[in-house]
Amino acid sequence: MPDLNRDLTFASFLFPKAAEGVGLLEQAVLAERLGYDLVAVPDHADWPHYVDGWTLAAAVIGRTTSIEVFSGVSALALREPPAVLGKAAWSLDRIAPGRFHLGIGTGALPGITSIGGPEWAGRESVDRLREAIEVIRILWSGKEEASYEGTYYTLREAKLPDAPTPGLDIWIGGVKRGMRRLTGQVADGWFPGYLNIDPDPVIEETKHLDEEILAAGRQLSDVRRVYNTIAKKVQTKSEGFLIGPASQWIEELTWAALELGFDTFLLGDRDTTVAGLQRFAEDIIPAVKANVAAARAGAATISSVATARG
Repeated sequence: MPDLNRDLTFASFLFPKAAEGVGLLEQAVLAERLGYDLVAVPDHADWPHYVDGWTLAAAVIGRTTSIEVFSGVSALALREPPAVLGKAAWSLDRIAPGRFHLGIGTGALPGITSIGGPEWAGRESVDRLREAIEVIRILWSGKEEASYEGTYYTLREAKLPDAPTPGLDIWIGGVKRGMRRLTGQVADGWFPGYLNIDPDPVIEETKHLDEEILAAGRQLSDVRRVYNTIAKKVQTKSEGFLIGPASQWIEELTWAALELGFDTFLLGDRDTTVAGLQRFAEDIIPAVKANVAAARAGAATISSVATARG
């Protein structure tokens, strides 16, 4: 696949451990100071050791001044009806115009049923998400009033708010073909499987996404691609893809940008989060940006998959 030539952005994953308390906001401030473009806040209301994602996202926006925030990703199953979820995102955009992005998935995870959430079958979950996105986009349309009659969700002469800024968009997180198809058809951004971003599966997933985007009559560059590396590790010894020294990370992230078209890289170290923030910002991000810029200018060649995999 050709390079999509989108600007690279780098995000810090904010592990919302309740034990960190106000330190979570200080981590967001540090990310902004270090030059990160975004902060990702997960949505795990069923995890007792995590604070609520939407509460934290609002607090981060209030504590910082320019860094963007996205929900990575919000669970539709816990945030129904979708008009309420859309209004929450709209509200953050109104408070901090252009600084919030709505990451959304079905939320089809075992923990959700443990706290009273629904259990949806595969096809139903995708259909619900499709309808939810349609409802949210109607809510953001700038119309005065609208109705919608879906299989799962409705609007009945609903009074709508003013249109949000163009920066408020929708990114889909999902691992199955149906979710990639939906992403290609309607989403502004895509999260592949969180814990499986090694080359072999992600090459196939991006190929399928490309096919779905083009089949929908869209341009490949219409969909932002978020590469989530939080399950990986910067360490002295190389032990696999994105598990090794900074030099390996630089080469392999450069490959993901130029060969697969990823433009947003989500970085985080669950064990040493603050030290990881600085390590990525100082040792990896500038070099990846330089490599990609050089390749685009014709001054360097793209690493092959075999080289990138070590």
